[in-house]
Amino acid sequence: ENHLLAHDAVHDVAIVSMPDDYLGERTCAFVIARGQAPTVSELKTFLRERGIAVYKIPDRIEFIESFPQTGVGKVSKKELRKVIAEKLVAVMQ
Repeated sequence: ENHLLAHDAVHDVAIVSMPDDYLGERTCAFVIARGQAPTVSELKTFLRERGIAVYKIPDRIEFIESFPQTGVGKVSKKELRKVIAEKLVAVMQ
């Protein structure tokens, strides 16, 4: 998360697991952009240029306007996992 936050066009990030038929789980980064959203390829290139190993770069990057919150005001990663799982199911249909 901290490496993505270092990008000028990224306001906030939350990384969650998403289901994968082959590996069981993969990573998905939810990004709130600052102004004009960068492209997924820009963010992945940025991470590679920072020396991040390919296997540590999120498998998927989704842009979102705001994060769902828990009752105490923290980011609800449970809800984000649900969001990506539903998107994946919709794509499979």
